[in-house]
Amino acid sequence: MGSILNIRVILVEPEHEGNIGSIARLMMNFGFSELFIVKPMVKLGDETRAYASHAQKIITDAIIVNDINTALAGVNYTIGTTSISATKPGNLLRTAITPEELVKTMVIKGKVALLFGRESKGLSNIELAKCDIVVSIPSSPIYRTLNIASSSALIFYELWKSKNKDQRGYIEESSRQNRERLVKLFDKILEINVLPTYKKKLTSKAFQNIVARAFISKREATLIIGALRQTIQKLSSSA
Repeated sequence: MGSILNIRVILVEPEHEGNIGSIARLMMNFGFSELFIVKPMVKLGDETRAYASHAQKIITDAIIVNDINTALAGVNYTIGTTSISATKPGNLLRTAITPEELVKTMVIKGKVALLFGRESKGLSNIELAKCDIVVSIPSSPIYRTLNIASSSALIFYELWKSKNKDQRGYIEESSRQNRERLVKLFDKILEINVLPTYKKKLTSKAFQNIVARAFISKREATLIIGALRQTIQKLSSSA
């Protein structure tokens, strides 16, 4: 699977010291060290350190920021987490895959952000829109929501378990800029299309989801970009 452990764990407005400490401990258990905290609702005090146990350095080195964009600076892929998966086909923001499905296809050698939301309400739709992929852990419909530390443990474990299993051999992954270029070119084709505006937005998000889940290589992105450019030129000249 390549160098999967280049992970930045980001907690968005965590509300409980114990969970912050527990996640720091789990990060050390599974080989992660980079922790960003966006606008914590509590101070990182004695309770945080007690729950962190021997992962005190992760707490000490944690970077506290005021907004999510700062936390995502320098990241190539962003993985969001949610306990509320899409129940309707049109809810593309919450179209999620399982942690197991994630590691089966994930080949990333750049920085990856793993985003966890608030204990009370998770990540907002605006925050999920910043994610390339959304992961959800299957659980009982009687009570779907896992504690944030429990869910992080399951995701960390899947990433750790797969860290030495290269599913696809060496692949030079596409950059975030290339993926964004792909989506912009696709959007240009949609502008030429006669679809209603709301369908264009949904179709654009669907394409973005497919590109993200595929973990396309640099070569694949370059070929598709070229094809889309030529398609736009043909459509524009014939319009």
